[in-house]
Amino acid sequence: PRMIAAGNWAFFPLYPMTVGLLRLVTSLPTMTVATITSVVLTNFAVISAWPLFEKNLRAYGLYAAFLLAGPFSVYFTTFYTEVMFVLLMTLVFVALKRSQYLAAGGLALLLSSTRIVGVFIVLAIGVQALTDHLRGGGAWKSFVPWALKRPDLVLAIFIAPLGLFGYMAFLHFQVGDALAFQHVQVAWARQTGNPLGYLWSALSRGPQSGFLPSVSQQLAMAAIAGFALIGVLIWRKQYAAAVFCFACIMLPMGAGMASMLRFVVAQAPLVITLMILLSRWRWLAGLSLIGFCVANYFCTVGWLTGYLTIV
Repeated sequence: PRMIAAGNWAFFPLYPMTVGLLRLVTSLPTMTVATITSVVLTNFAVISAWPLFEKNLRAYGLYAAFLLAGPFSVYFTTFYTEVMFVLLMTLVFVALKRSQYLAAGGLALLLSSTRIVGVFIVLAIGVQALTDHLRGGGAWKSFVPWALKRPDLVLAIFIAPLGLFGYMAFLHFQVGDALAFQHVQVAWARQTGNPLGYLWSALSRGPQSGFLPSVSQQLAMAAIAGFALIGVLIWRKQYAAAVFCFACIMLPMGAGMASMLRFVVAQAPLVITLMILLSRWRWLAGLSLIGFCVANYFCTVGWLTGYLTIV
């Protein structure tokens, strides 16, 4: 409380509660517990992602290196919600790949308790169900009657956003504002606006000296890279992942470009797609692996020294 003039309710509760519970059980310092928990969850995130790679071992190896020893591995080894978000997101898409809608809904409930954009996974569940229906020979007009005959699908859609709704109810009784997690953003000078306007403004804000892109431009390029990978997802007919990732970029971009790199990196379908592209040629995969490990050092130092693009 002495370090920042903002309420802690901007951060969704599942991961802080998990670390708090483990701290209570172990009596270890908070950051020690958070670091150990993050490393363990990152390993689980890597292991659980294997079904999404279609037996592409080279791409899977790159993905493991990216999360565990890549340029942004610091996000997955400290007290950030990204690691739990990536793990739960991965598990949801594995469940959807297997048409296990109820399991996906239960995991989505936890996802919507981890970060605000997690609630948009309900769109992915609906889109994946529609895709499965059409691939099974069904027609567009018969989708709703078909879906209503699937109690597992209906229940999954209803329970998916309950994490968000539960947190809203808690905030209502705790501070009198169910949307306090949004309203507190003003403490970080984040105001709701046109996402494309924020993107253009960031691209237009060039460096004051030198030729390297400014921090604003770097954040904007991260968003553009995210949109490009969403395009690849659509080309690969992974419509559910594309819809979810699009929402996960557009919503935070509507409050400015701050932390946009972190928001893009924490989307498992985008990173998995990138690793599949990089693994197409052996030489490119080898260079990427070396690049990840080298960039790990410099990006970690940048994070520790407060380089705004990474933070």
